[in-house]
Amino acid sequence: MRNTGVTVSLVIFMGLSGALGGATYIGAKGASEAKQQAAALKAESAEFQSLHSRTQSDFTTLKERLGYPAVESAEELSTQMDADLKSALGVVDSNTSYRDAIQALGRANKRGAQGKKDSAQMSKDAQELAASHKDMNAAQLQSYGEKLGELRASHSDALADARSSFDKLNAEFNAQGEALKQLEDETNGEIKAKNQESADFSEISDNLQRINRGLVDRIEEIGNVEFERADATIIFADQVTRLVRLDVGEKDGVRPMTTFNVFPPDTLDVSKDRAKGSVQVVRTLGDHICVAKILEDEMSNPVMEGDLVYTPLWRPGKVIRYALDYRLDIDGDGLSDLDKIMGLLNSSGAQVAAYINDKGEVEGAITEDVYRLVRANENIEDVVTRDSTLNDETREKIKKTEADFLQLAKDKGIEEIFLTDFLKSIGYKETAKITRYREKGGVDLQDNGAPVPEASSDPVAPIFQINPDAAPISPGITAPTFRKDAQPAPVSNGKVSDYYMRQRNSKSE
Repeated sequence: MRNTGVTVSLVIFMGLSGALGGATYIGAKGASEAKQQAAALKAESAEFQSLHSRTQSDFTTLKERLGYPAVESAEELSTQMDADLKSALGVVDSNTSYRDAIQALGRANKRGAQGKKDSAQMSKDAQELAASHKDMNAAQLQSYGEKLGELRASHSDALADARSSFDKLNAEFNAQGEALKQLEDETNGEIKAKNQESADFSEISDNLQRINRGLVDRIEEIGNVEFERADATIIFADQVTRLVRLDVGEKDGVRPMTTFNVFPPDTLDVSKDRAKGSVQVVRTLGDHICVAKILEDEMSNPVMEGDLVYTPLWRPGKVIRYALDYRLDIDGDGLSDLDKIMGLLNSSGAQVAAYINDKGEVEGAITEDVYRLVRANENIEDVVTRDSTLNDETREKIKKTEADFLQLAKDKGIEEIFLTDFLKSIGYKETAKITRYREKGGVDLQDNGAPVPEASSDPVAPIFQINPDAAPISPGITAPTFRKDAQPAPVSNGKVSDYYMRQRNSKSE
């Protein structure tokens, strides 16, 4: 805002100054006129001074009233007022006056006061509304609580009834499920049992049919006079050379080393009667003739022409099959003689269909055509217990293997024979055994190195007895070549080997 009074004073002052200058310049008009004019100027100057003082006083009062006492000029006052108006009102243009600003602030204050009044009223109304709502909410909450309690009570009873019904139904369902599962298990078990019974019955039926067929074959074989009477007949016997001839040969399948027990001609059951001696095939001479040497007989009942021979290891034109038990021990030394027994069977033309090897494992298979199963003389429990190289697990495994092996043979109707009886039936004789140092059955050494013979549990031949009273004498017939009175030198009545014939001919030439 501009100070109009100050401006007017300045204009007047300037005008008076200009007039005074002009008067001075014109001073030539006369002194009186100049004095008059000077007096007038002085009066005007005094009036101007009074006006200036009033203007200055008004400007000071205005500054203080406006709150700008330190402002020196109107221009500075205008600048600060514009800045304050802009700060108070925001945007201010050059046409906005201080009065406009005061009026705008007044209107703003009125609106603020009205707003405060309205806010206070609204707050009061809100408080009254909140109080009324509080009372209403309390009443509603109480009513809601009562209804909720009643509802909860009714729901609790209904829930209890529903839970009881559910538990009852669930228990019945579980019971029915268990009964159904039990019935299903029993049904499956019965079906499985029936299937197993059917399978077992079918297997038993098949086994019985095979056994019946085998029994029929054996009955027919037993009814055969050749089988019941013997496997062959001695058609020639020479006690001097200790050789005999049998009426079986190469086409009958007889093999060298096959041993036969010898029975009298009137023997009805050669498989049960006591043998009078034994012979062993040396060679075949033709399709139905072979030579055998006498292994054993008695002077009072020697092997003669017409005697019958029999072995369970051989049949004319047929292969006899055997099954062998675990740890067959021929000589009682606690060691397995499986290889020796298999050699005896194979050398006689028999076959080993199945056997338990020294590791306790089954090799081969037991079939209905197996003739006999050779059992060990000792119980399997004693055999595996005595073997310190086996652990408990292996012992149990071997025992179970042997039990299953024997049961299978029994199920198939296969006859069992103990090793001792088997060896007796084939006329087996143990030969002298050569042992190595510290081998079981041999000799041991004392600490000083002196040999200590192991005592024999069997009768010892006189020639090996310590300090015999006299040189032993043979109870049998001495071969001609060793008789002192044999003159001339004996001649073989058999066929001489081609090797010796060639040697003799080469020497004679």
